[in-house]
Amino acid sequence: MEKFNFITAKNKSDLVRFYPIMKELRPELSYADYLNIYEEAHAKDGYEIVGVESGSHIFAVMGYRVLVDYVHGRHLYIDDLVSTAAQRSKGYGAKLLAYAEEVSKELGCKSLRLCTGIDNEKGQKFYEREGWELKSLVYKKKLTPSQ
Repeated sequence: MEKFNFITAKNKSDLVRFYPIMKELRPELSYADYLNIYEEAHAKDGYEIVGVESGSHIFAVMGYRVLVDYVHGRHLYIDDLVSTAAQRSKGYGAKLLAYAEEVSKELGCKSLRLCTGIDNEKGQKFYEREGWELKSLVYKKKLTPSQ
């Protein structure tokens, strides 16, 4: 792995650079929605996006926020984690998870948490290799708009 830096999105030009990588994880995400969701989540929940940069290229991004609830206490929740297709399995995801662990300690969190799709077997194996344990299943129900 080449020399790399972590860059936290601080302005629109950072977000522009991170968008193509985020879109690999969320292909349905339009650029306008990406910016709007970031702005709202950042303002309301302190959501941050951090990227792994080597040279002038961004190879991976992670979105996270600190949450507090009765089950997990204060914890860092990873919403998004993706490496570019060309850079997968080169250690960038692991570097981002290690970065998240350091940030969570600095922010006084008790643990880290994330969710992945039940059909994402490669992702599940990756998280388990990185020392994460499968602890729960997540249920989701879409709401239909009121008429």
